[in-house]
Order: sequence, then structure tokens, then C-alpha cells
Amino acid sequence: MHLWAGERVTAKGMSFFEEGKETIAREKALDEAKRAALQKVMGSYINSMTVVDNFQLHEDRIISHSSGYVKNVTVIDEKKSSLGTLEITIQADVESADVKDDLQRFQDMLSWQRNPRISIVVQPGIVKKYLPAATKAANILTGKLQQAGFKVLKFSEQTRNKVGLLVGLTLEQSVKTSDYQGMSISLNEIGLTADMFRPGDQEILASSSAIRSIPGENSLTVLDKGARQCIDAIWKELKDKLLLQYEKELYNDRDIYLTLKNLKSQSKAIEIPEILKAGITGVKGCSLLTFDGKKGEYNLQFRGRPEHFINELEMSYFQNTGFQSKIETYTGNSIVLLMLN
Repeated sequence: MHLWAGERVTAKGMSFFEEGKETIAREKALDEAKRAALQKVMGSYINSMTVVDNFQLHEDRIISHSSGYVKNVTVIDEKKSSLGTLEITIQADVESADVKDDLQRFQDMLSWQRNPRISIVVQPGIVKKYLPAATKAANILTGKLQQAGFKVLKFSEQTRNKVGLLVGLTLEQSVKTSDYQGMSISLNEIGLTADMFRPGDQEILASSSAIRSIPGENSLTVLDKGARQCIDAIWKELKDKLLLQYEKELYNDRDIYLTLKNLKSQSKAIEIPEILKAGITGVKGCSLLTFDGKKGEYNLQFRGRPEHFINELEMSYFQNTGFQSKIETYTGNSIVLLMLN
């Protein structure tokens, strides 16, 4: 059950009218009054926030959905002027708690875009004796990324959906032995590869690698030294590739495979693409692939990351359109939602 937490606001809206078109003018003035009521409530929150670049775009996005926040509208005054204007004064309830939550969601989303979020993992299957050196290499790379402005998260099931890109490290060693003036000399070749991929998706998006030759017979010391030198060797290339790939992840179009469970009817399933295109910023296209009983499968063309899509799904103004759901699973570009209405 939704508990209302809001403010009673008085606001005005104005529109020009022509004889015979008063109804259209009245609707426009009423809409302007609703927007003005919403802006009054938004202003106090925005003034208290440290807003990031491009926040105005999302502020405008919320205002464009004023009907999702403004309820119980009462017209308390209505008058025409000789200049051909119609002015309406309203009192309305603005759901301020929802406004505040949605502003913060947009703020968080913009912060994600400014600060690439990376996790570093040691690839499974690595030779056990190489694991300590690979872990140290991951720690060194973490430090370099943090100094360069990246946000590095420890990868887990809890952080999976917050991570933009994964960097998987592989470490290898080969030993060549030769005789020199009666002495046995060991030369170690240490190879390190850093692969970039999306969480839940094993497609390698980019890769950087290096090989270093390290003399010595102490295997652990050689591995540590070689891994450090390899990280230093790939650092600049790896950083540039991460920034480029992260930008692509944010702004390029992608396919998202969406499954909706507990749909009431096929007609409801058919309505969903238009609801998503009208209410979610990055949805460029949506088609119903299959409908089976109460389950619909969709293909979305979405500009941005899947978490941005999910973030907007949870916006109050969008849920007020009647699309209420909760996430059942989210892996890579596949999202399963359970419909609640």
C-alpha cells in the first residue's frame, strides 16, 4: 500500500486562448499550474543537493511527468484577461517524498556516468601457485585505477549490478634453462593478460597483455616481480581502453532481453512496448517476441546500461503509469521482472 507523504501547494498556470478554443487553453493552463506546483517542491530539494553536470536534463524529465506526482488538484480561481490570456490557480498535493527519491535516483545515475565503476578479478582456472602473485597484481592495478579516478568495487553477487566492467587477470609462467660456462641459468617468461567484459557476459570486449623476462630461480619472487612489471607495461593502454569501453557502454545502443512474468492478459502484453517507449528515456524500440500464458518476452533497443533502465523503472512517475514490478533476476543484458499489478 502506498502511503502518501506530500505537501499541499498553491500554484498558477497561464495560457493564451482563442475564441472557440477555450477548452484547449484551459487544459494547457492547468498543465502549467501542475508543473509550477511540482517546481515549488523540487526547488527546495535541488537547493540542498550538490548537483552534478547535466542534472538539468533530468530535472526537466521529472517536470515533464508532473501528473505522476501532483494529486488531488482543485481549481480555486480562473480568470480571463483582455490580452487573451487564461490564468488558473490551483491547490494540489505534491508527493514530495517521491520527488525527492526520484531526484536522488537521477543524481546517482549521473554520478555513475562520471565515475567508471570497475571490478578486478583473477580468472578462474589459474594455476594455484600463481594465485598469490596474481592477487598482488590485482591489488596494484586497483591502486592505479583509484588514483586515475575510477571507482573500484569488490566483485560479489551484491555488487554485480553496480559494476560497469570487469577486468579479469590471467598470469602465466614458462621457464627456459640454459648452460653458460658450466652454470645452469634459468630465464622466466611471465605473461599477464587483462581481459575486459561485462558482468554476466563472457564476451571479451577488449584486452591488454605483456610478457616480461625475469632471471632467477625463486619462483614466487620471479612471479611477483614479473607481474608488477607487466601491470606497469599495460597500464596506459589498459586505462585508455577502459575509458573508451565504458563510454560505449553508457551511450551506445544495446539489446536488452526483458521477460515479464504475471501479465494479466495478451492485450496487456501488447501494450507494454508503448508504455516503455513513452516512459523510459533510453528505450529506442521495443517488440514483443513471445507471449505464453502470463509470461511475455521482449527485445528492447536501449541507449545506456541495463542498470539505467532498471533505475527508471523504479521512478515514481513511471510506476504511477500502472507499470509496477520487482526484479526477479538481472544478469548482463537479461532482465526478468515480476509484474505486481
